[in-house]
Amino acid sequence: MNRVYLVASANMEAKVKEVVDGVAAAGLKSATYKPCVNGAEAAAELKAHNSAVLMEKIAADFLKQDFDSVDAVVVEGAVGMSDVMAQKFNDTLATALDAKIYSDSEDADLFCPCRLLHCGKCLAKDLAAEPAERKTSQAMFRAGLLLKASKAKKRIVLPEGSEPRTVQAAKLVIDRKIAVPVLIGKKEEILKVAKEQGVQLPADIEIIEPSAELAEKYVPTLVELRKSKGMTEDQARAALADNVMLGTMMLKMGEVDGLVSGAIHSTADTLRPALQVIKCAPGVKSVSSVFFMCMPGKTYIYGDCAINLNPTAEELAGIAMQCDDTAKAFGLPSRVAMLSYSTMNSGKGPDADLVREATKIVKEARPEMLVDGPLQYDAATVPSVGSLKAPGSTVAGKATVFVFPSLSAGNIGYKAVQRSAQGTIAIGPMLQGLAKPVNDLSRGALVEDIVYTIALTAVQAG
Repeated sequence: MNRVYLVASANMEAKVKEVVDGVAAAGLKSATYKPCVNGAEAAAELKAHNSAVLMEKIAADFLKQDFDSVDAVVVEGAVGMSDVMAQKFNDTLATALDAKIYSDSEDADLFCPCRLLHCGKCLAKDLAAEPAERKTSQAMFRAGLLLKASKAKKRIVLPEGSEPRTVQAAKLVIDRKIAVPVLIGKKEEILKVAKEQGVQLPADIEIIEPSAELAEKYVPTLVELRKSKGMTEDQARAALADNVMLGTMMLKMGEVDGLVSGAIHSTADTLRPALQVIKCAPGVKSVSSVFFMCMPGKTYIYGDCAINLNPTAEELAGIAMQCDDTAKAFGLPSRVAMLSYSTMNSGKGPDADLVREATKIVKEARPEMLVDGPLQYDAATVPSVGSLKAPGSTVAGKATVFVFPSLSAGNIGYKAVQRSAQGTIAIGPMLQGLAKPVNDLSRGALVEDIVYTIALTAVQAG
């Protein structure tokens, strides 16, 4: 499937047939799709300002359909709604599915001028053109993430097992079959917290109660791993009294597939055991992070916004290659922009030179990788600016992955977009470069944030 057409018409059956016939006339195969919500349900969600939840539900159902063997999917638009609600629903759904709208409405230009097809001739012209690269909307990315995680069926350990948001997230993860959560904590305390939160945990939920006897199992391995640092058995026992270290050792020993922590621990408390025990993947010299910046109609990757303060050129190159790997692992297109205040050779100075050198290192290490820099953000994202400032670049104007030159730039950049670009959701940070997946939460994380971080970790464990 490389095209989606959403039909918006009072005469739905006839208009759907018109599009299906148009696709067939172009020598292509089509399938039809009816959204999994009725008009009343959709209108209620829109009135309650829950359009993101609604679109993710439809996207999840859309992804479960078998459209691999067709060239175009014809989607039935709004039915059973007022004109205003129908227009809002159709426009939002077209964004979520990256669809063009086929409409006979006189007012259609008011709500979807950029992707509107008025008639059979418009449709035929669109079908004759080379299909554009499909964008991964916020709804599609989030729904696809949960679907990938559910297929992976990974065991994810949660060292903060009695933390209220973590307990709620564990229940949602079980209910949605996203992963198998393993809670570390005193069972009595976890069940008490669950009751206080109104959460009914399943009887067979896995809870690991920390104890001196359990810790003893991991002491020899931890001493061996840390012998170069002079760790003794007593020091290992003391370290294993911390649930994060205990969970990290479970991950090291292959008893679980990933770890998520940070709701009540600092980034350092989560990351330190991972660096000491899990360590970097083969060929990787340092760990970095990414955020998935999910805007309503597209998803970008930003790195590194959480770990490396002032990376060297070599470290910046490593971050870029890790980001490229992440984009491909999550099914996103990878065109990597090495960001700076300068585009190509327009600016001078040590900071621009750093990015220039990092770009050179990446290109030499991975000649096949689409990467360019230095690029200013507008040159990386706006085609007209990119073609003017960096003519001939394979990345300028169409970047999908953005590597910031420092932690300050990255952290400011992602928060600016998250808080200022309407409807944007930042998923992360997700750590890159470890031999096994460990991910850190913000201490202000919402239950939903924990659920999606668990899903990310499950996909990484793949």
